[in-house]
Amino acid sequence: MDEFIMLPEHIALLRRGHTSWVGDDRGGAPGLSHKRPFGNSDVYDDIAEIVDGRITGEHSDADKARYDRLFAECTLALQIVLQTGQFEPGHYVLRGLPSRWQRA
Repeated sequence: MDEFIMLPEHIALLRRGHTSWVGDDRGGAPGLSHKRPFGNSDVYDDIAEIVDGRITGEHSDADKARYDRLFAECTLALQIVLQTGQFEPGHYVLRGLPSRWQRA
């Protein structure tokens, strides 16, 4: 993927990310907690609250599909935030050698 649309939802999810050390004493890296990436154990409830402001605990199949997509896209969103140093929604593209994310 050489372009990406960073949505306000991606920014909101990254800001609420629960970071931890991912790995063991022989190696690893900082990352989102595998069990509680946004603080609680029910990822759908967390994402619904963060991006939609809902706390009902009920999620349609369409909601779950959207939340799964947003969560998966957080990898690219995090790469962009780290490379650009900005938490800004918008259109980003990979440019240059080595490739770096830049705002289009």
